[in-house]
Amino acid sequence: MPSYIPHRINILLAGFFLISQFIGCFNNEDIKKVDLNKVEEIENQPKESLRIKIGLVPEEDIRKMAQRYQPLVEYLSKKINQKVILIFLDNYGEVCDKFIYKQLDAAFFGSFSYALTHVKAEVEPIARPDYYGTSTYRGLIIVREDSSIKNVSDMKGKRLALVHRATYAGYLYPLYYFKKHGVENLQDYFFKVTYAGSHDKAIYSLLRNEADIATPKDLIYQRIIKENPDLEKKLTILSASDSVPSNTLCVSKYLEPGLKNKLKDALLNLDNDPEAKVALESLGAARFVETKDTDYQNLYDTIKALGIDLNAYPYYDRSDIGFDIEETSR
Repeated sequence: MPSYIPHRINILLAGFFLISQFIGCFNNEDIKKVDLNKVEEIENQPKESLRIKIGLVPEEDIRKMAQRYQPLVEYLSKKINQKVILIFLDNYGEVCDKFIYKQLDAAFFGSFSYALTHVKAEVEPIARPDYYGTSTYRGLIIVREDSSIKNVSDMKGKRLALVHRATYAGYLYPLYYFKKHGVENLQDYFFKVTYAGSHDKAIYSLLRNEADIATPKDLIYQRIIKENPDLEKKLTILSASDSVPSNTLCVSKYLEPGLKNKLKDALLNLDNDPEAKVALESLGAARFVETKDTDYQNLYDTIKALGIDLNAYPYYDRSDIGFDIEETSR
């Protein structure tokens, strides 16, 4: 037998002895069995400080929305002594899922996306901006000024730019408008139907001659005209809907009541606080006004006229749980 083998055996025996001594240092009480089928909270683990997450639906370019809303969340963070952050959503339908799965504390909702999420996740409206006497918006049917389109009959076989199936101005009102004029199926009536994804994109698709008719909300239309006055003479409004509440801050039913009341109080008193001047100016608003579900009656009347069941309505841009928003043409 080679001389180095006994040496190796001695090393192995010494190793086993040390391991047995190390294990023996523990009493049975020190050993805790772990059940892999059970999820336990780890004690004394530092938790992330509570943040209030406010969602924004993409009514216009995300960079513009960030510029408009960031001063408000900074003011709210300071006022309620709680970190408030913005969550920018990819589409109007996503906001509903975020509340169903408790991933948002609040959001600024368009009217139809509010109605959907109110039914599915019980969100509560608390306040909305008042734009110097106007705290509502309307859906528009617009064409280019040089267009030959003057009425619904002229629209047959043309290209229609909607916004999203979870919007009032960009989908629900056009459905109601065309149904009132005898058009039951948009895909059959128009040569091409597209979903722009935001109100400003719908307007720009019209200006770029990618569509013949567009269906934005009037607040975005007016904002674009204000920024680009020359565009006003290039566009013509053919119809406008009844008014519905402007984008309202709604809160999750799971938000702690004290925080909900702090948010509501801060918003409703913005116009009384000099420190809130920048936030209001950034939004182009004079103040916030209290908002309740009953303020949405015009919206609910339209939903009823179209025979829509909010509980069954497909709200998301996925074919497995909602709808596919690919453009359609014939």
